[in-house]
Amino acid sequence: MSFSGEVKRELATVEPQARHCRIAEIAGLSGSLGITWDGAFVFQTENEQAARKIFTLLQKTYNIETGLSVSARNGGQKQSFRIALEDEKKIRDIQKAVRHPMLLAKDCCRRAFLRGAFIGSGSISAPEKYYHLEVVCADGGFADQVCGVMREMGLDGKIVLRKKTCVVYIKEADQIVTMLGEMGAGYSLMNLENVRILREMKGTINRRVNCETANMNRTAVMSARQIRDIMYIRDHGGLGQLKPRLREVAEARLMNPEASLGELGMLLASPIGKSGVNHRLQKLSAIAEELKQKEDSQGVS
Repeated sequence: MSFSGEVKRELATVEPQARHCRIAEIAGLSGSLGITWDGAFVFQTENEQAARKIFTLLQKTYNIETGLSVSARNGGQKQSFRIALEDEKKIRDIQKAVRHPMLLAKDCCRRAFLRGAFIGSGSISAPEKYYHLEVVCADGGFADQVCGVMREMGLDGKIVLRKKTCVVYIKEADQIVTMLGEMGAGYSLMNLENVRILREMKGTINRRVNCETANMNRTAVMSARQIRDIMYIRDHGGLGQLKPRLREVAEARLMNPEASLGELGMLLASPIGKSGVNHRLQKLSAIAEELKQKEDSQGVS
């Protein structure tokens, strides 16, 4: 099962105790899938968790014993579920309740509403790949409502139009973790956090490896240039002409081409720091340049 499916399965087990929260969750479910109100309350979905949830919520909230039917059919490889209520009075009661202006006045109801919307038409990417949570909405009005509830709970929900469908989404990992917690998906939240920790550890290790590789490459390039200069001095006058402190560094570099400046400084009879070694190597490079210019001028003359 996908991570998105696991989240929905967990959320489907969350049972609101308060009646107002159950109504808020019904509102989230009905809005996300666009329930038909003409003559009958019809809820159709390919999501078995959503079908079970709306059926249970309707029964418990409105004490429905008769008039509520469930049918399932296979279409190709997919199974669809149809929940229908034909009791006109119950339909009017539900319609009035889910459109009540104070429906989402409480935090608990806002959490239930988001849970219903996500179960109905939400999805979340596998955290091993990237972070993305979205709710596909039946219309722009419901998208605005979902986005507004998210923002009231401190979540930066955004709306995008995708093939004439409104989609509310969040991408930041911290916000997705918050959303899962608010909806009641504690187990899925821990799984995501574990994956995120591993991803961050791998990212840190990769950055360090890349940094160390870059440093090694820079050291290798610098060392090769320094060795060329020292060999030029050796072949055009010899290292014996150098002052003792420069000759010592020159010989140490020739014998230790892979050593860093700090390591090179520790190899000297009287160890010095990186800046001291770098200063002496720069001096050697200047001497090599002077010899090259001298040879060039002699060649011209």
